[in-house]
Amino acid sequence: APPTNPPTSPPTAPPTAPPTAPVTPAPTSGDGAVAQGAIFDSSYGVPKCANMGSSCDSLALLDGRGTISNGNEPNHSNTNNIGNTCNDGNSGSYHSDESIDQITVTAGDIESGVPVPSGDFITEGGRAYVTVKLWCWSTGASDTADIYLTQDASSPDWQLLNSITCPGGGAQTIVQAFDVPKGTDQSIRVNFRYNGSASTCSSGSYDDHDDLIFTVKENPNLTPPPTPAPTQPPTPVPTRSPTPMPTNSNGPGPSGPQTASYDAALGAPKCSYGLSCDSVGLLNGRGTMNNGVEPNRPNTLNACTDGNGGSYHGDESIDRIVVTRASGGDGDLTEGDEVTITASVWCWSTGSSSFIDFYYASDASNPVWNQIVPRERCPGGGQQTMTASVVLVQGSLQAVRANFMYGSGDPGENSCTSGNWDDTDDLVISVKPNTASIASISEAAVRPSKHDDVQGAIEFSAKDAEADFLMKELHELNTGGVKP
Repeated sequence: APPTNPPTSPPTAPPTAPPTAPVTPAPTSGDGAVAQGAIFDSSYGVPKCANMGSSCDSLALLDGRGTISNGNEPNHSNTNNIGNTCNDGNSGSYHSDESIDQITVTAGDIESGVPVPSGDFITEGGRAYVTVKLWCWSTGASDTADIYLTQDASSPDWQLLNSITCPGGGAQTIVQAFDVPKGTDQSIRVNFRYNGSASTCSSGSYDDHDDLIFTVKENPNLTPPPTPAPTQPPTPVPTRSPTPMPTNSNGPGPSGPQTASYDAALGAPKCSYGLSCDSVGLLNGRGTMNNGVEPNRPNTLNACTDGNGGSYHGDESIDRIVVTRASGGDGDLTEGDEVTITASVWCWSTGSSSFIDFYYASDASNPVWNQIVPRERCPGGGQQTMTASVVLVQGSLQAVRANFMYGSGDPGENSCTSGNWDDTDDLVISVKPNTASIASISEAAVRPSKHDDVQGAIEFSAKDAEADFLMKELHELNTGGVKP
């Protein structure tokens, strides 16, 4: 059934009309970065900021959706003419049903959940964040925004940054940070959909799709990464041929932080050479869980399947994995470096029944998983960060795994648990050879995660477990499933 029937009378607040004449963005001058306002670019068919700046704002050019009642979108559908134009759905009414109202890209980052603009130019190799203003139907629980980035608007290859469910109904704002890749004309696409799964162009009658092209300042010191694999290739078969090793092991030095892209041959997100590797939104969710379908699931090298029980950010899921250097050199990740694996997870209830294992394999094309630290319990409920450290041994294409599970408190090794609420995700990293000390690099060295030595960490007790199980049983009875 569609979200709503069209209202009998129009809303009191129609969309803001677009400017009658294009707004000329303020030009950049000297080293001063100026906020830019987009104007409609007929060659692309989307709003574009033609000048470099500290931000790029679509203003009112995206407000509304298709030919929706009382909310016709100017120049709809505002998706890139180069490639496949994506048509909006036309059902419903403005500010009752789904629509994208505004997109802004800003130089800066998100710190402790708060967007912090840098005031600098949006620059290759730097950080930026996209702010999307939406109208979400009803409670927002059925509406999701898929946020994509392409580094070349003239030849778009959309890479998923994240899929974010509306935090509530009505007017909502969501924000997503990203690493700015190489490329001077880049573009954001937001695919806003009612139900369905992540897509660059969903076809629902209440779905809205909008692009914004922004100009990026060149960074001559940034090494361009290899062309990434498409974001959504066909599901790979379990048996995979060996993956060729990266060819630029002797290339120029530091390539900057790397954002993973999905590798169809491996079946998991993969980063090229760089200072760090971030899965961004490619692991967010779990299996086909309610409101949290994981892109390219299961994202494991050996087709270890996820459980599908529960609902997104109500039950267990891995949202993101990041690998960063803890000690070693100051260039790209190299054999002999110690790295920290950081998993952002959602822990059910108090967290005392949710556990994580960290694993490491020195050859992603033929992984042999070694447990890094003993099984850890979530330090609390809801959004939590859990870490482990390992020394990179020999191997140009290595992998880390997080295995997140419900109710497996007994220590042991199982790199692929099969519970209904369990999530297993891999992240593949490219590692440069250490020609000076290869002989001295032995088996992976590990150290406890940061939670092992924290004073006052949450202790598991029979009372906590009993309360968790009772609450979980009640929750699952209400949602159609029962945890044992």
